[in-house]
Amino acid sequence: MALRERRSISALDSSVPPRAAIQRLLDVAVWAPNHHLTEPWRFHVIAGDSRKSMGEAIANRLCNELDMADPACAGEIKGTRTKFMRAPVVIVVSHVRSGDPIADLEDYAACSCAVQNLMVAAHAEGLATKWRTGAICEYAATREVLKLGSNDRLVGFVYIGYPAPSAPPDERARAAPEVAWLGWDD
Repeated sequence: MALRERRSISALDSSVPPRAAIQRLLDVAVWAPNHHLTEPWRFHVIAGDSRKSMGEAIANRLCNELDMADPACAGEIKGTRTKFMRAPVVIVVSHVRSGDPIADLEDYAACSCAVQNLMVAAHAEGLATKWRTGAICEYAATREVLKLGSNDRLVGFVYIGYPAPSAPPDERARAAPEVAWLGWDD
């Protein structure tokens, strides 16, 4: 079953998946459950030289955004320069907020479901993925480079490619879910 077999894989080879395959992933992503059919997701697909340009542009703007006296900031900027080079394709998923707190929560959940759909579809295509979030999702520099509006929220970055031959298998056992069965007689 694809849901049990799909794993996050960081070790990707440099082969670029066909654009048609990436389009199929996006076509499946938008079939995520979506309360009131608001379709709040937006996608930026970054490949080729645009990956390096994206990292450079965000890192350059971060110099103005972060406290450069803090040694951790220098590391963050350096890491940002190469982040997009970790995979041959990076899909940035964002969520257009409505301003209604309940709808925004529902729509963020829908965007997260869209990411899951995309990742399971990638697995079915023989591709590997890794969903990344973190501080880069909150930087004004990232929003500026991606030309996100004031109502947009970054959901994350999905790294996509073919698994490298050296990618270790994920042999984690999943614990049984904690479930409270209410009104269920057996």
